[in-house]
Amino acid sequence: MQMKQILLIGFLFFFPWLAGAGSYTSLLRQMGMENIREAADPEGVYLCWEDPVYRSPVRGLAEILRTLAVQEDLVQDTHLVILENGLPQILVKVSAADWADYREERISWTDFVNRLLLTYETDDVMRRFSGTKTEHRSAGRIDFVVYPQLQLRNSWLDKIYGASVNIAPAVEMQLWKGASFTGQVIFPIWNNMVGEMDYIRAGILTLRQEIRLPKRWMASLTVGNFTQQRIGADLQFTWRTANDRWLLGARGGLTGASVVQEGRWQVSRWERLSGAVWGRYFEPHYQLELELTAERYIYGDYGARFDCVRHFGETTVGLFAMVSGGEANGGFSFSVPLPRKKRMQRKAVRIRLPEYWGLTYEAQSGNEYAERRLGRRYQTDPVVSRTNRFYNPDYVRKQLMRL
Repeated sequence: MQMKQILLIGFLFFFPWLAGAGSYTSLLRQMGMENIREAADPEGVYLCWEDPVYRSPVRGLAEILRTLAVQEDLVQDTHLVILENGLPQILVKVSAADWADYREERISWTDFVNRLLLTYETDDVMRRFSGTKTEHRSAGRIDFVVYPQLQLRNSWLDKIYGASVNIAPAVEMQLWKGASFTGQVIFPIWNNMVGEMDYIRAGILTLRQEIRLPKRWMASLTVGNFTQQRIGADLQFTWRTANDRWLLGARGGLTGASVVQEGRWQVSRWERLSGAVWGRYFEPHYQLELELTAERYIYGDYGARFDCVRHFGETTVGLFAMVSGGEANGGFSFSVPLPRKKRMQRKAVRIRLPEYWGLTYEAQSGNEYAERRLGRRYQTDPVVSRTNRFYNPDYVRKQLMRL
């Protein structure tokens, strides 16, 4: 045996963690994961990735855990970070002992999942990736997403409901870390309402930059065309505890009108200031989100809103009650997953349905409430499901047990 080989074997004997460095990226790439990074040190192996394949990133996490579990050379503590738009969302830590116990069938999948450490605290682990190369980048890859839309309104006296059915395809693309573009056009299919509902028009048309700040703070700035016939800028901050039981948020927006009149798109100056502060508690046993919001709405009215949302796997059902401008309102919302659970891997362009479809119904949207345009808030994203981008550790653990 040559001296170089002897030295190499001896070096790996004393530093075994170097043997695994770079050996799991190819596995994740074969599964279709993107923005993959890998590192190793004496404290363990570190992997992060973004999942564009599975409808829920929890499904992707389950497949990756099962894939890594059969790798006989994985004998170190392992730190896994799921990314969204290039930013860390949740850390999953698996100990070397748990890998061995599950691999040797000394514990069940449920026991294995129960032993996982799940937390939003990702700052320290992300520093371990400093200087590593990002493989299979998301930037520049395009999703062409076909959104079905249904709107119901009961603010007329001469009809039971006003309704509109639209198809709203959108181009969605990640630009760089934390930055994304959405360009949506709404095509009317059928409606019995008047105004811009008869015309082809712009939907969500935005540029967004998100930033992950230290100590579990997130910030985002979105500029462009929103829902509720608004165009402008929206700034948002959120903070959450490491277990995501508690979340605090604040946002502010400066917008103008964005309407289609007689087939022409017309916009006004950005003069209307709106904003909100809110707090949310997640109850893990029943998978409940309890959220209280104080808000200045689009047209200057002030109010408060309470939401109660329950997660049933990937389906959500919620009730809300609110008061604004001295008038009460309430209703319900729901969202359901759309086919398929696993999508084809993303090449340059991919055509697909959205992951979820949802609807919100307001019990009182007519008469004075509608005439004064009370309680109006815009959205900056075409996705309306609370399951989308939901990485609460208690929720993730419960969903992993079901898979």
